[in-house]
Amino acid sequence: MVTKKEVIWNTLGSFFDALVSALLLMFCTRLNGTEIAGMFSISFTTAVLLNALGDFGIRIYQVTDTNRKYKFGEYLVTRLIVVTLMLFVGLSFIIVTGYTAEKLGICVALIMYKIIDNLSETYQGEFQLRNKLDLSGKSMVIRIVSSLSVFLLIDIISKNVVLASFSMVLTNLIIFLLWDVRILSKMEKIKIEIDKTHIKEIIQGCLPLAISTGLSLYIINANKYAIDNFGDYTMQTFFNVVYMPTYVINLVSTFVIKPFLKPFGEYWLGKEYGKFIKTISIIVLILAACTILIDLACFILGVPILSLIYGLDLQSYKLEMLLLIISGFFYAASTVIMYALSTMRKQKLTTVSYIITAVLALIVSNLFVNKFGIMGAVWANMITTITLFTTLVTFLTISLRKTKNSN
Repeated sequence: MVTKKEVIWNTLGSFFDALVSALLLMFCTRLNGTEIAGMFSISFTTAVLLNALGDFGIRIYQVTDTNRKYKFGEYLVTRLIVVTLMLFVGLSFIIVTGYTAEKLGICVALIMYKIIDNLSETYQGEFQLRNKLDLSGKSMVIRIVSSLSVFLLIDIISKNVVLASFSMVLTNLIIFLLWDVRILSKMEKIKIEIDKTHIKEIIQGCLPLAISTGLSLYIINANKYAIDNFGDYTMQTFFNVVYMPTYVINLVSTFVIKPFLKPFGEYWLGKEYGKFIKTISIIVLILAACTILIDLACFILGVPILSLIYGLDLQSYKLEMLLLIISGFFYAASTVIMYALSTMRKQKLTTVSYIITAVLALIVSNLFVNKFGIMGAVWANMITTITLFTTLVTFLTISLRKTKNSN
C-alpha cells in the first residue's frame, strides 16, 4: 500500500520534473531572447528524444518485478550499457546534423543531464521496490531545484547558455552521488552483477518498451521537428510557450501513475483483474477531470499569465493552447494504457501502436506545419495522440479478454 508520505514526495518530485522544460525556456527567453530560447528548446527536445535510449523502459520493468527475478546490480549494469549507447547515438546525431558550436554545446550538456537522470531512475526504482518512494521524490526535488538554481545564476552572471547548461549537469551529478548512491549504499552493500544471461533477458524484456518510449517521445515532439524544418527559432519559441499548459496534464499523469506501478504488478500477478481494470479507469478519469479544469483555467487566464511570464504577445494563440491541452489528455491517457500493457508483459503490442502512430506523426506534422504553421502543428498533434490512444485501448481490450477467457 502506498503511504501518504510516498504520495506527497512523489507528487512534489513529479511537479518539479514537469517544470524543468518550462522554467528553462522561461529563463532563456527572458535572459537570452527568442532566438537562443528556440535553439535551446529544440536542443532540449533532442535530448528528451534520445532519453528513450537511456530510459529503455527499465524503471517500469524494474518496479513491476515484484518477485525480484533480477537483482538491483543487474538493472544498474543494464542501465550503464544503455546510457553509454545513448551518449554515442547523441554525439553521432549532432555530428551528422552539423549543429553550430553553440547549439552543439547546449545539446551535449542536455544529453549528459538526461543521462544522470536515467542513472538516478535506477536507484529510484529500487527505493520504490523497498516501499521508499518518498526517497525517490526527494531525490528529484533536490536535484532539480539545485540544478535549475545553478543554471539561472550562471546564465544571469555570464549570459552564456552553454556554460549555464554544463554547470547544471555538474550540479545534477553531485546531488545524484550524494543522495541516491550514498543512501542506497547505506541500506545494503551494492554488488555490480555481471550475469550476462540476466542482463540479456532484461534488455530483451525492455526493448519493446524502449522502442515504444522513443516513438512516444517522437510522436509528441514531431511538430517541433517539423517547425525546425519549415519554421524558425521564433516560431519554435511561440509553439513551446503555448504548449506549456499541456505539461500540467503530463505532471498529473506522472504523480498519479508512478505510485501505482508496483500495485499494477501485484494486481496482475495476483489475478485480481477487477482491481487492475478499476485502477486504470480511475487514473484515466482523473486525467479527464484535470484536463477540463486546466482548459477552463487557461481559457480565462492562460494567455495573460503566459504573456507576462515569457514577455511575449500570445493573444492570438488561445485556441491553439486549448486544443493542445485536450491533445495532452490523450497522450497522458495513452501512457497509462502503455504501462498497463507493459505490466501484462504485452510490450510488443505497445510497440505496434507506437510504430503506426509515429509514421502518421511524421507525415501529418510536416504536411500541416508547412501549410498552416503553428495551427497545423496543433492539429497534427491532435490527430496523432487520438490515434495512439485508440490503438492502445483496442490492444488492451483484446488482451484482457484473451486473459480472462484462458483462466
